[in-house]
Order: sequence, then C-alpha cells, then structure tokens
Amino acid sequence: MSGANFRQKNLLKDLIYLGQTKPVNKQTIKGLFRFALEPLLEAQTQKAVVLIRLFDTKELDGVLKRLEFTNAEIYSFDSVTAGENLTKEDIWGDTEFLVVLSPRYSALMLWDYSTETIKDTSCLYYLLNSKEVNNVIRIISQNSKIDLMRYTQEYTPERRGNELLNKAVHKFINFADSFVEEASISQAKTSLLEESDDIEKKYEYISAKAKVISHDIKNHLSVIDLYSKIIEKRLETVQNKELQDSIINAVNSIKKSKDSITNLLNELRSIQGVQLETHNFSKILQSAVSLADAKALEMNVKIEVSNKFSGNIIADENKLLNVMINLLYNAMDAVTANGVVKIKTEETPDNMLKILVSDNGCGIEDDKKDKIFEEGYTSKTTGSGLGLYISKEAMKEQYGDLSLVSSDKNGTTFEILVPKA
Repeated sequence: MSGANFRQKNLLKDLIYLGQTKPVNKQTIKGLFRFALEPLLEAQTQKAVVLIRLFDTKELDGVLKRLEFTNAEIYSFDSVTAGENLTKEDIWGDTEFLVVLSPRYSALMLWDYSTETIKDTSCLYYLLNSKEVNNVIRIISQNSKIDLMRYTQEYTPERRGNELLNKAVHKFINFADSFVEEASISQAKTSLLEESDDIEKKYEYISAKAKVISHDIKNHLSVIDLYSKIIEKRLETVQNKELQDSIINAVNSIKKSKDSITNLLNELRSIQGVQLETHNFSKILQSAVSLADAKALEMNVKIEVSNKFSGNIIADENKLLNVMINLLYNAMDAVTANGVVKIKTEETPDNMLKILVSDNGCGIEDDKKDKIFEEGYTSKTTGSGLGLYISKEAMKEQYGDLSLVSSDKNGTTFEILVPKA
C-alpha cells in the first residue's frame, strides 16, 4: 500500500471497530474524557502533550478551560478546541479522539458516533498506561503537520502492555454506562409527566427517582472505595517501583473520580434550584463558622467574627452557606499555621449586607486576580477550578454578588453582597 493511500484510510475508525466493545452513551464518553484528563489537571506544572479531536464541547467547556491553565502542549485536530491545529487532510470523518502523554501517565480514547445505528452511542477504544498508545500516535502523526513521534520517545510512562489495568477500565466503563442508561430511562419517564399540569406531582416523582439513583450509586461507590484500599494494601508487596507508581497513579485517579461523583450526588439535593426566603443572618453565620471549625482546629487557624447585624436577609440558605464555607476554606488554605481568618459585616446604603472574609496569607498574584472567577481556573494543585466560579454564580442567582476586594502580601479579602429583608 502506498503512503498516500495509507493516509487516506481512516485507521482510527478501524481500531474502534476492532475493539469490539459494547457501545456506550455520549454522556459516558464525556465522563471518561474528563476522567482521562484528571491526573494532568491535578498536576498543573507537569509537562505533557495532549492531542484532541472533538466536535461537541457542551458540558466539557470547564475541563477544557482548566486544561489551558496546565503546562501541557495542546494540539487540536478540529475547529472548536484550543491549541494549534495540526490537521493535514480531512480523512477522519466523524472520528474523535483524546491522547494524553506525560512522564508518568498516558491515556487514549477513540470514538465515532457514526459507527452505531442508535443515536449518540459509540464503541470505544480506551487505553491507560499502555504501549499501544504509541501505535495510535503513529497513525495520527501521519496526518499531522508536524512529526508527533518524538513525543513517544520523550514520554514513556509504560513500556509494557498493562492488560490488567485496561481490562479493569473497560469493566468500569460498562459499569458507569449502566447508570447513564438508568438516568436516560428516568428522563424519558419524566417527559411523560410533562403532559400533566400538576407541578407538585412532577417534582415529587423526580425527587423520588433521584433519591433511588443516588442510593444505588452510593452503594457502588462504597465498593469502589473498598477495593481501592485493598489494592493500596496489596501494593506493599510489589517490588517493581515503576509498576507500583503506575498503579498508585491509577488508584488516585479512581479516588478523585469517586469524590467528584459524590459531589455531583450532593448537587441533586438542590434540584429545586434557588429558593429565596427570609432568614436570620446571625443563624446562618453561626452555622458557617461551626461547619468550618473542624478544619480550623485541624490546621491551627483562628476564626475571628465581628458582626453587629442582627436582622434578616433574603437568600437561599443552603447556597449562601456553601459560598461562605467555600471562602472560609479557601482562606484557611491560604494561611500558614497560627494564621487568622476574619469575618466582618457592614450594612450598605442600598439595603445590602456586606460580608467580608479576610485572611493574613501571602495573597493572590497580580496576574491571577482577573482569572480567579473564571470557570476551570485554579491555583491549587488539587483544585477543581469551580469553587469561586460556582460561588459567584450562586450569589448572582440570589440578587447579590461575590467579588475580590483586595489581595497583597499581607492577605486577601473577599466580599459577599446579599439583600437585606
């Protein structure tokens, strides 16, 4: 076969067919996309290379934004994602992919929704820490404007085929996809309820179904957590340092995904959206400080409160509480041992209550101050880049606001604005 004809053949799609995996839902694929990038997002300063061909970025904008803040070289083979576009010829049709290479970790996923008759489903070619990743990079490189094969020499996280790890991953994929199918069924049933005008009955049904799904997922998360601990215990007997590091990275990624799923389950509690009611502010403040006390004690940080406002505010109690706790936790993370976090309140002329949360930490660098409320941005090695973004959006929903007042070498102050009743 000549070189020209070789390039005209969609070998990536062939790999998807040859994988002979069970077709999975688009939502499962997007979840795996985030999962594959998570170790790289965790270690922001880690050198790496990422190759992407992606047509639908809906629900992935946050993780793609976080990727831009890492130290990875990003190359795209589409017209929608960031990074230098390396496409030489349009030969891949509907085939999409993600390739991640770093010194200790590699991941690959290929999918193509045109392979299946059922809409938004695809078979999947998925690898973690496998030498087979190099074969795919070779195929991609043949239709690239630059030679990508040099990266296979620079990054060699796993020279041997890791069959056990990849078999476990595919079992996990099927396991996760079953929940997506259950959610789809639930959504279909919910759409039938839309024919009814009884809003209360609709909500009762959705809430009940969400509780059932949440309970089942929590049970399986407990199993995942148990076996993660068993694997860690068994690792004590593994002598091969390279293999040990590889499995530790995989277990850490699974734990991170488990924590993310737990957080998403907590979001189901707010299914009703924002609930604006009149609340006594002093009680909310007391709850926030009480919830933060455990971490303050653990980190040897003092929380000082100065509040002269004893009136009522209009807010969603849970959402405001989450915003305050997020700021308190961020402040405690910013200080050293024996640090001080202060909460102070002031009333404004326009009938708003100003809640100031300050710390005596090292401050935020000037070039990062404009980015802290962007979706996906984080300065923490283990941050999600969503805390401040979600908090600001939550305050806007409550007709208030969240902003950075000041930050320098002496500390940082954030301001929450909430309407008085």
